[in-house]
Amino acid sequence: MRKRFLMSALTGVSLLAVMPVLAQETRYEVEIRGVEDRQGLNNLLRDVSRLVALRDEPPPSPIGLRRRADADLDRMTAALRSAGFYDAIIDLEIDVEAQPAKVIVNVEEGERYRITSLTLKGKDGKDLAGDLPTAADLGLAVGSPADGPEIQTAEGRILPRFAEKGYAYATVLDRKYIVDHAKTGMDITYMIDPGPKVNFGRIQVSGLEDVEERAVRRRMPWRPGLPYHPSVMEEGRQALADLGVFSSVRVRLADAPDDEGNAPVLIDVQERDMRYVGFGADYSTEDGFGANAYWGHRNLLGGAEQFRVGAQIAGISRRGTTTDISELDYRLITTYKQPDFLSRRQSLNLSAEAVSERPDAYRRDAIVLTAAVDRKFNRELTGSLGVTLEQSKIDESQQSTTNTLLGFPVALTWDKSNDLLNPTEGFRLAGNVTPYFAAFGDSSSFATARVSGSTYFDFSDNGNYVAALRGVYGAVIGGGLLDVPADKRFYAGGGGSIRGYGYQKVGPRDADGEPTGGVSLLEFSAEMRIKVTENIGIVPFVDAGNVYTTEYPDFGEGMRYAAGIGGRYYTPIGPIRVDAAMPLNKRSGDNSFQLYVSIGQAF
Repeated sequence: MRKRFLMSALTGVSLLAVMPVLAQETRYEVEIRGVEDRQGLNNLLRDVSRLVALRDEPPPSPIGLRRRADADLDRMTAALRSAGFYDAIIDLEIDVEAQPAKVIVNVEEGERYRITSLTLKGKDGKDLAGDLPTAADLGLAVGSPADGPEIQTAEGRILPRFAEKGYAYATVLDRKYIVDHAKTGMDITYMIDPGPKVNFGRIQVSGLEDVEERAVRRRMPWRPGLPYHPSVMEEGRQALADLGVFSSVRVRLADAPDDEGNAPVLIDVQERDMRYVGFGADYSTEDGFGANAYWGHRNLLGGAEQFRVGAQIAGISRRGTTTDISELDYRLITTYKQPDFLSRRQSLNLSAEAVSERPDAYRRDAIVLTAAVDRKFNRELTGSLGVTLEQSKIDESQQSTTNTLLGFPVALTWDKSNDLLNPTEGFRLAGNVTPYFAAFGDSSSFATARVSGSTYFDFSDNGNYVAALRGVYGAVIGGGLLDVPADKRFYAGGGGSIRGYGYQKVGPRDADGEPTGGVSLLEFSAEMRIKVTENIGIVPFVDAGNVYTTEYPDFGEGMRYAAGIGGRYYTPIGPIRVDAAMPLNKRSGDNSFQLYVSIGQAF
């Protein structure tokens, strides 16, 4: 690397002429020439330059400016070398007669050096043998630029690549970077001690107080003696975190393998408070206020079993009027979840629910008992198979029924979105079908099916501009409208459906104008989620859909459309949502707008 330094406008100036200048600040401007069309290189030089960084803090004299510029030569030289420009020439020119002084950096970067060889060697320079990573596995191809940050990144891949082959105790002994000016290239050699190829060894758990060790061990996706792989160990760490009983989980290998060549696994955990309480609230202009409260235990029997009792009330000041207590909606629910039921990644879920609800469509009092086994096939795909027993009494304008139903719900969910409450990319697909058999009562046997999907597009790559689309299709199979209990029919309208219409207000109505529900459903939604600041966003949206009395959507009945705008306040637990919407083709009896307040995105 050659450097030249030129200082102009001081030749022939007397010392007396310089003296007044020394007592004043020397303000200056900086211009970097020669790399204007290479944005990355230009930015690199400006980032390392003290001349650029301190131009708002001018030196006290031209001599101070020269010293600052001289120090910049070494920084810029090192920066150009780190980018692979080993033959670059830098000229600095300073004109102190200009007002402000002018500093010009002339750069001739020359040819960029390339990687001419990349070699992995063992101890004493011997060739590595066996199923070991190669230079190509480091992601730094021969012929690529000799870029310092990229070379460091490649070196950082060495030990993870060896670990993926089972060499958990590999170490980098040395590295050599030889610059060959004749070939304008760089030869790279890494000296590696791979160590032994290991299997998983014994598991040691520390930090347990209330949780039994069996709950930890049964979560591990390996058994001692199986080949070591870091992704398997990370899967075990995530499985422990998913139990919900630990505030922190650390899974690591011991510092050295045991005498049998196995790698002991050390698991350090810190338990959370096992008992908890919580509450929530929601509001819509149509359905009024709602509230809920719950108490739970994260470790009921010592094996991370989750138990929860909750109560909900809704319909307070429904439709803006004072509501009689008997007209409110009540729900009392108790749930129990046993993780790793019969198999890892499988849980048993039990629930008992007492319901008294009074929407416009019907009045329902019911007891519902459910048992289901949930299976997590992988990080994205989950399934559920269960049985439910329900005893209900339902009153509606067209009939009153007493129903005893035995159902067998089956569900499958594929979730490739990146966040539960605030997704910005990916998609979700979910489907469920429940055959119901009428053991006693007034209804006949039938089945309900529902398929939904949503997708998210992040146009800014940082979550500031996200388009979200959603579609839902539902159908009742094997029963006419009055053969199906009112609560098992499909309804649309409300904060989680077609916003702008009241809860259950989209679809067919009876002679009194009350919703009757339908046996098929179609919904669509589109949103543009725009972040105005880090914590505040706006969301314009359009919803559409309808409910039909036929088994398949009757497009001759048209669809209901609504549009609106929402506000989002983003918190660590998810966005707080406020949506205002208006129906675009409302019918008689529909309000002019609806307002919804909740937590989490609409979908």
